[in-house]
Amino acid sequence: MDRKNQRAAGAVPAVSALTGDDSQDEAVIWKRTLADLQRLSEVMEAGETITIALDKVPEGRPNRSTLCQEAAEKAREEQEIIQVALENIKHLMVLRDGDLANADSTAEGKRKKRKIEAEGLNNNNNKKIRRYSAADSNGIIPDGHQVAARTPKDKNKQEEWILAKVLSYTADKNKYMVEDDEADEYGKKMTYSLSARSVIMIPDDQDEVPEFPAGHTVLALYPSTTCFYKAVVVQPPSKSKEKDSGNPLYKIKFDDDEGNERTAPPRMVLDMPKLK
Repeated sequence: MDRKNQRAAGAVPAVSALTGDDSQDEAVIWKRTLADLQRLSEVMEAGETITIALDKVPEGRPNRSTLCQEAAEKAREEQEIIQVALENIKHLMVLRDGDLANADSTAEGKRKKRKIEAEGLNNNNNKKIRRYSAADSNGIIPDGHQVAARTPKDKNKQEEWILAKVLSYTADKNKYMVEDDEADEYGKKMTYSLSARSVIMIPDDQDEVPEFPAGHTVLALYPSTTCFYKAVVVQPPSKSKEKDSGNPLYKIKFDDDEGNERTAPPRMVLDMPKLK
């Protein structure tokens, strides 16, 4: 990897609430949640297509208003699906807690309880970082929040992921305005208007970042730069002896970096996005 020039540093189907016996059946709730998440992916892709088309239509053209309305509708659909999925997940957690509380005190019951708790811990450690901020019930990353942002490719430079800050969010276009964390040679910080799919939230608290296991593909901040690159985890923080100010670091290998092992703080190691 050449780093000499690196910078230093359709409507959605109605989703109904669970009722009756379904509200107590974990399998039913989980299947519906998976279906909602699949539908969310489809709606997001449709919204992305509309946004790309909207960017190509000049102001004042008749069809621009229609595209704006369609983009806003897709954004609303996304929010609705996310909200329902979150509610279902909370419901699953309540049911799981109830199972633990009612577990019998026999040796078999205790073994089952330990197994459930262990599975829950393992799932928490391996969950993906969402690109949304938990601080916003609508799933919108708040202004001022740090993100990894995928800049658009043009004739003068390649597409890349950079460290940036959210300046604003436009709901009708489902787009973020972000500012590059690093200034250019003239002291100016570039700004970009990016689709939500091109912006990944960076967690606030390093202690609450889920840990990725060895061999996991990630998007990580390259040392002494403000650029993110594809990498593979060599050692997670819990098993690494590398530290910065007493805080454990990831040991990772970046693609096209001659096999060198680098370190990165947990906040700056994100799940590799699956983008087209």
